[in-house]
Amino acid sequence: MIYTDPVAAAPAFTQQLAQAQRILLLTHINPDGDAIGSLLGAYHVLQAIGKEPIPVAASTLPQYSAALAGIEHVTIYRAGDALPDADLIWMLDTASLERVGQIYRDHGPAMTSRPLMIVDHHVTNDGGGNLNLIQPAAASCADLLFRLFRAMELPISPAAATCMLLGTTTDTQSFQTSVTTPQTLRTAADMLDAGADQRLVVNAVYFSVPVETVQLSGIALGLLRREGGLLWARVSQDMLAATGAADEAADDAVTRMQRVVGMRVSVLFKERADGTVKVSLRSAPEINVATIAQTWGGGGHAQAAGADLPLGLDAAEALVLPLLRAAIGL
Repeated sequence: MIYTDPVAAAPAFTQQLAQAQRILLLTHINPDGDAIGSLLGAYHVLQAIGKEPIPVAASTLPQYSAALAGIEHVTIYRAGDALPDADLIWMLDTASLERVGQIYRDHGPAMTSRPLMIVDHHVTNDGGGNLNLIQPAAASCADLLFRLFRAMELPISPAAATCMLLGTTTDTQSFQTSVTTPQTLRTAADMLDAGADQRLVVNAVYFSVPVETVQLSGIALGLLRREGGLLWARVSQDMLAATGAADEAADDAVTRMQRVVGMRVSVLFKERADGTVKVSLRSAPEINVATIAQTWGGGGHAQAAGADLPLGLDAAEALVLPLLRAAIGL
């Protein structure tokens, strides 16, 4: 069953949760603020109603998530780990089981044999769960999840509200994205009314940037290239090693590129340790980069999407840039 409205979905989610005690909480690989904010928001709410939530991440968490209450309970999955025993799997901010990475590769059949709930806001989500709440117009998964919990009349503690506020803040870039609506701002206000610690979120996300991240951005953006409204840059493993920056640090360069005047499409090519490349795409509202990312098995949002390519940096640029030039008429 696929719902698009949290109020309409509330009875079905209430019934599904009533039938489960141990609930495995999952989100996408390389989790961002919305992913971990939603994961921990659900963790706190489920604990409050007597359930046993098991939050598991498929890869390293963003640095700023260390400020969130409950972060110590999130297990980082390693290849070969056992799949936690659970009555129900709840996937958040994720369009498909495959997007949870190594967990699915190791335990796919066992995962598909269990009931699956999904709450997500990606336009590429086709509703693969037994029960789905998918609202592509939602500014963040955390925003949608908070409204679902309210509709279910579940207790939302200040810790839970803070986690979901961080998710909403990061995915909207502090309410700058084109999907930010009056509803988004009203929900953020409701989170504050529920006790969310806005100062903690602001300090964690915007005033705790490691110096290594700034240095990496300086190197990458110093090599920025531009053709009309198309901008691109790359982050290599050598750059990461030279600065000592964490893998997630490249996201800072992505944000800075999209703020350049005249930008219609920007792309960052990040080399991974295994030699493959992560492609991060951003665009002006009239260009849908999610459909472009789907060309290579990726996805995301209309103005923010990505894909993983089994190629080196030079080959990735040669593959991706012609499509982006065509998209903006170069």
